[in-house]
Amino acid sequence: MTSEASSHLYRATVDGTRETFLILDEESGAVRLTDPQGNPTGTMRMNLSDGKVDSTVEKTPESQSEVDDFSLMAAHLAAQWKRQGRAPEEIRKFFA
Repeated sequence: MTSEASSHLYRATVDGTRETFLILDEESGAVRLTDPQGNPTGTMRMNLSDGKVDSTVEKTPESQSEVDDFSLMAAHLAAQWKRQGRAPEEIRKFFA
């Protein structure tokens, strides 16, 4: 995790083969998909207040898997944030 003010960058390994980057932005109240430098890609976003995921990804079977992966990771990150009352420093979670 890296942190800058209210934004916290996380790296996740998906299926042991690819890295995904998420940013938890407390100020905007969202978890977003980002590039490795923490710049939002604009393709996926989860609202922290209601858990709603918005995606601009064209729907294909492959992209649906990516949206599902993002939704699962973002929801877990948001749950930890709510439970701890702050952005978690590290999360180790294996989904089967």
